[in-house]
Amino acid sequence: MSLTRAANIPLTAQADDFARVFPVVVERTFTETTGAGVYTATVIQPAGSTLLDIVVNGVALWTATTSALMSVGDAGNAAGYFTAIDLKATELLAGESISFNLAGGKAGAYIANAQVSPRFRAAATTLSAVVTTVGAAGAAGITRVTFIFSQANSAAIAAVKV
Repeated sequence: MSLTRAANIPLTAQADDFARVFPVVVERTFTETTGAGVYTATVIQPAGSTLLDIVVNGVALWTATTSALMSVGDAGNAAGYFTAIDLKATELLAGESISFNLAGGKAGAYIANAQVSPRFRAAATTLSAVVTTVGAAGAAGITRVTFIFSQANSAAIAAVKV
């Protein structure tokens, strides 16, 4: 199979290259219920996959009496990707989202230095999003978290040295 770039520079690819990698999108929804508590959602990032992004989307503001904070990370750092996102106020309003490229000042240690690390996982890894609410009231908040991976469905094709 031969493709052509805009400048008519040929780009060759094997016919099955386009079938080798496919996106995996997993979404978790957090819905606030009355009373203080901890809401936890986990996602398994498969072995051999690359984490492309995590999108945290505010659907409705949380109304817990004192606080509603979300962190997203893994076993190595529970707030590695995003840390202490205030779901009640100005940090993530309804209709807004944050992601690796637009972290809204809530970047965790894994994305705080102008790169995202770790992305590739040789072994399966559990990612987690956790919301902690404090206060007796509140039952309005909704937040969605979307995890996006690329997953090879067979062995990766190695680069060729010429």
